[in-house]
Amino acid sequence: MTQRRGFTLIEVLVALVIMGVVTGAIYRLLNTSQRLSLAQAEQVSLQSNVRTGSLVVPNELRELNTVLGAGVGPRNDIIVAEPDAITYRAMRGLGFLCQAAGAGDTELRLARSNWTGLRAPDATRDDLYLFTDGDPYDDDDDTWTQVDVTVVTPSANACGAGAAGYELTVAAIPEDMPLNTPVRLFELMRLELYADDGEWWLGAQSVSAGEIEPQPMLGPLTDDGFGLEYLDSNGNPTADKTAIKSIRLTVRGVTDVAVRAGGSGAMGHPEEELVTQVLLRNSIRP
Repeated sequence: MTQRRGFTLIEVLVALVIMGVVTGAIYRLLNTSQRLSLAQAEQVSLQSNVRTGSLVVPNELRELNTVLGAGVGPRNDIIVAEPDAITYRAMRGLGFLCQAAGAGDTELRLARSNWTGLRAPDATRDDLYLFTDGDPYDDDDDTWTQVDVTVVTPSANACGAGAAGYELTVAAIPEDMPLNTPVRLFELMRLELYADDGEWWLGAQSVSAGEIEPQPMLGPLTDDGFGLEYLDSNGNPTADKTAIKSIRLTVRGVTDVAVRAGGSGAMGHPEEELVTQVLLRNSIRP
């Protein structure tokens, strides 16, 4: 009979050991690559999150006016200034009267053709400021007068035949307002750091609309992930709202899930921080 030579037991064991070493190396390589890919994706998402916060929030705060009301001393649009929250009058639009109004009138008409803003006027959320020039040769008597808005009616003929605009029913205005008087509409808003289900978020809340709870705007953040420092005209911290000329904003984000740094480090939640300083409108330095 023909003799058939096969693998010896030692040869089989050596082959199995080599196969195990190669398979283990491939598994570790794939596992590390997967961890690194996840870590990089979370890092990109984290950086995007922080950068978004450092763009959106400054754009909102940059519209805050630092001087409102002649003869009453300096005021601004900041209502409540806290280290991790701010309540303020958020500008929502700018328009111009397309029809002069007299003292005591309760109707104002805005042209749609030169209306600029985040959205159309909304009586359930907005009130307005009317600009009063006073002496055209004296800037010190210029002021913005606050007026409550009760009804907003879009009209195809608000500013004359075929001239679309908005008809606003308001509280009686205090004095005559000429044609093309600037009108600024604002909404009372609040930004704050809050916790939800063990995570921290930056929330936005429309106080004017009667919202009870903040709506998530940015996150997740660290437990000190939204910081506000209020500075005067010399760049020094101040607790006096009338002296605030700029706001230093700090956003600290954290990854949504735990990852291994570099794909092989200890599990954790990496953090990212970005600091921005916002100069408020009409912030004239001494």
